[in-house]
Amino acid sequence: MQPAQLDCGGSAFRLSLLSPCQRLLLFSGKGGVGKTTLTCALARHLAQAQPERRLLLLSTDPAHSLGDVLGIPVADVPQPLPDWPNLQVRALQAEVLLQDFKQTYGPALELIAERGSWLAKEDLLPLWDLDWPGVDELMAILEVNRLLAGQEVDTVILDTAPTGHTLRLLELPDFLDNLLAVFATFQAKHREVVQSLTGAYRPDEADAFLARLQSELEGGKARLTDPESTAAWLVLIPEPLSVAETRRFCQQLQSRRVPIGGLLVNQVLLGASGRASSGIPPSPLYLARQQEQRRWLKALQEELPGYPIWVCPYQLEEPIGPAALDKLVQQLRPLPEVLLQLEEIPASPGEPVGVIPSPPRVALPDFLAQGIRLLLVGGKGGVGKTTVAGALAWNLAQRHPDRQLLLVSIDPAHSLGDLFGVKLGQDPLPLLPNLLGQEIEAAAVLERFRQEYLEEVAAILAGEGTAGVEVQYDPQAWRQLLQMAPPGLDEVMALLTVLEQEASGQFNLVVVDTAPTGHLLRFLQMPQALEGWVSLALKLWLKYRDVVGRPEWAQRLRDLLGQVRQLRQRLRDPQFVSFIPVFNPEQAVLAETERLLAELDALGIPHPYAVLNRVWLEEATPFGAALRRRHQAILAQLPQRFSQQAIVTVPFLHPPSLQAVGAYLLTPEDPALPVPEVST
Repeated sequence: MQPAQLDCGGSAFRLSLLSPCQRLLLFSGKGGVGKTTLTCALARHLAQAQPERRLLLLSTDPAHSLGDVLGIPVADVPQPLPDWPNLQVRALQAEVLLQDFKQTYGPALELIAERGSWLAKEDLLPLWDLDWPGVDELMAILEVNRLLAGQEVDTVILDTAPTGHTLRLLELPDFLDNLLAVFATFQAKHREVVQSLTGAYRPDEADAFLARLQSELEGGKARLTDPESTAAWLVLIPEPLSVAETRRFCQQLQSRRVPIGGLLVNQVLLGASGRASSGIPPSPLYLARQQEQRRWLKALQEELPGYPIWVCPYQLEEPIGPAALDKLVQQLRPLPEVLLQLEEIPASPGEPVGVIPSPPRVALPDFLAQGIRLLLVGGKGGVGKTTVAGALAWNLAQRHPDRQLLLVSIDPAHSLGDLFGVKLGQDPLPLLPNLLGQEIEAAAVLERFRQEYLEEVAAILAGEGTAGVEVQYDPQAWRQLLQMAPPGLDEVMALLTVLEQEASGQFNLVVVDTAPTGHLLRFLQMPQALEGWVSLALKLWLKYRDVVGRPEWAQRLRDLLGQVRQLRQRLRDPQFVSFIPVFNPEQAVLAETERLLAELDALGIPHPYAVLNRVWLEEATPFGAALRRRHQAILAQLPQRFSQQAIVTVPFLHPPSLQAVGAYLLTPEDPALPVPEVST
């Protein structure tokens, strides 16, 4: 491809998706919609179109898959693409950045914290060694600000985590503003004391740190809301859950004044590929799917008329590697043009889509009959986790009307309510007489956690109620610090809610619809992290209990510590918990699922089953035959790549109803009966 002629006004930029002069491009959306693939393809296109411009393609997703898509190793050290060296690629490793941050700014932060609390420096130092929730987003925003403030690159192209955690990333500037304001209060108090004692004050490393960070954050906040500098692109597929999440995402970005560049709708079935050239009628499954996509594309055009919407057709071969990615960009088309083409497609039959015979298969056991108390359903975003979790809970509840079940979502970008067509929230609502649904609202849980634990922490750190220290230290500053939830606290809140629900004895089974892989792992690591924080708090209380008092608060901490330790043990107990990975027959999804299973092994969490979802079985048409061959090739790899799991296969179902999916997931109630056929 020859470099396109460009100018910063964009008038000569024929493919008018991206402004060639914006400094920050964010690509996000519901997981599993092809976000990373399209980000890589468009990053390559920009590099080819403007070879003189320095570009950095950066993944901020803890479960990054840049290397899987580009077909090259990708690490935390930026490396240029072999064919377009003006585009560097990097997968951000938060732990590495955190260590660098500690080395650079640790002394200044320790100094500020010491000045803000009456506790000794050695009491606060262990905080550095604890696991920090939200470290991925915190390090990402600081690193992007540093890169752009230092003019190291002209444009940063962010392949972000899925929707919920991208929003958390965008909330960070406000949290950091609050944090810096508290630090400034500590410094002002220190400055006042020094001046009163010596008559003069000389700025030190703490002042320099605050000034530098404040400058970078102000520049970053201004850039984030400037349409000349920043654009957020939302990637989705024309399916109900993805469209619903995208609508909410647009509203949330608008409320934060983050400019939206447009929408990229992926995996659209174009043309009449569902027809057979030999005169066989079109595939009912293909036509039904195509008609549904057309309805959702029209809805997007009507509901979001102010944004450019581009469409990418479904790829029969996975677009992996430079040639496939470059070809993908050439196929992007504006939505109005696509809708005109789809109008020519015949309507699907009004009758139910034909039955696809169920292949010989493995099924999930009756977990309630086995006595399992906790089911965790997870995997890469967009693979059908929510549908599988919902179908499991729904069908098990119907099978056991005498048992009580809870279906709970811990994903910040919830979809359970969309699946059931009801508005769910923090208070569980009935989905069936014996099945409750809940979407955890971190803010609601945080408020109670703040009242039960954090208010006391703020008072202790500031010396409130401790004779002789209130004058020097500022309790209000510590309370201000706790008013805004730090990044990553939603994982802690989700953990506490699951702890509470399971321990209540109200439910025989809790089914958890988790966040996508990267932040799911953060959640699974939370028991260990929270145990470290609570243990440190109790250690400090024991040291200073004669001074600070508060024995009731300490007892609440002990109770919480006992709950967390019990959960850590039970998460390794195959009689208590089962983790069910869900994946699709795609190479990039398989690669991420293998990494997830390795992490589960390291954590000791049982995962004897896995669900392979959306396998295409129809083969009477050229499209169906090609897609079936591709999926069958994936299935042939599973015995070797997933040798420790029993693989449960669910075909591509239209529509994927709870009853239909459940029929493929679970064994029949009577083992002598055949598995029921399900219309697709």
